[in-house]
Amino acid sequence: MRITLIIAILLVPFFAGCGGQDNPFGTVYVEGTVTFDGQPIDGVSITLIPRDEGEQLSAGGVTDANGKFTVTAGGSPAGSGARPGMYDVTFSKISIPRGASPEEDMMMYGGRRPPTTFHIPERYGNVRTSGLEPIVVDTNRRNNVFNFALTSE
Repeated sequence: MRITLIIAILLVPFFAGCGGQDNPFGTVYVEGTVTFDGQPIDGVSITLIPRDEGEQLSAGGVTDANGKFTVTAGGSPAGSGARPGMYDVTFSKISIPRGASPEEDMMMYGGRRPPTTFHIPERYGNVRTSGLEPIVVDTNRRNNVFNFALTSE
């Protein structure tokens, strides 16, 4: 009985530290979905740009095949979220044809840079032209689910 009590006393601090410890990055989990013209879209890069440039970090993620995403703040572990605060959000999905080397790319396109294909309108990649309202990342994880409906129009 005495050994059980000693073990319990020794393990309490260990279990209290597992998950109960403050996040050293100050981030909270952020998730959501992106649709384009009503359909989930994969491979869209999402960037959260802090409105308060003080100690805030930008955060970003990429959508999966179901349009779902999580974000990670700079320097913190994958999927860890963003710091609480107000953010502008940008989206992009582009592809650039590639050859075997930059020289081959230039030869394929007559000395010009290869054309960039935008899979969603370019306006979503700029805070000023996106037409999207800022989001607020809250300390309460349940409030940090964001759904974005992008359109081709």
